Amino acid sequence: MELMLQKLRNLFFEEAKTFTENLVLGKEISFEQEENYKVDKFGRTLGYVFVNGINLNIELVKNGLARVVLYEKRAKIKYQDELLSAEKKARENKLGIWKK
Repeated sequence: MELMLQKLRNLFFEEAKTFTENLVLGKEISFEQEENYKVDKFGRTLGYVFVNGINLNIELVKNGLARVVLYEKRAKIKYQDELLSAEKKARENKLGIWKK
C-alpha cells in the first residue's frame, strides 16, 4: 500500500511541477503573506504566489494538484473560502489527487 501511495505522490508532484512551470516560467510573480502566518511549524515560508493577478495556490487546488490544509486553532486565512471552494470542485470532478 505504501509503495502505491508513494507512486501516486510522485506522479502528482511531477504534474504539479509541470503545471507550475508552465504558468510561471519567464513571467513576473508576486508573493503575499498573511500577517500572522508567515511560517509553518517546520519553518517553511507560507504565502500566496500570483502570476499576472492569478493566485497560483488556488489554481493548483482547483486542478487537484494540491490540497487545502487548515489548522484548527488558527484564524481564518485570507483566501480560505476560495481555496475550499476550489478543492470541493476538484473533488467533485475527480481531478488530480482526487481521481479514483
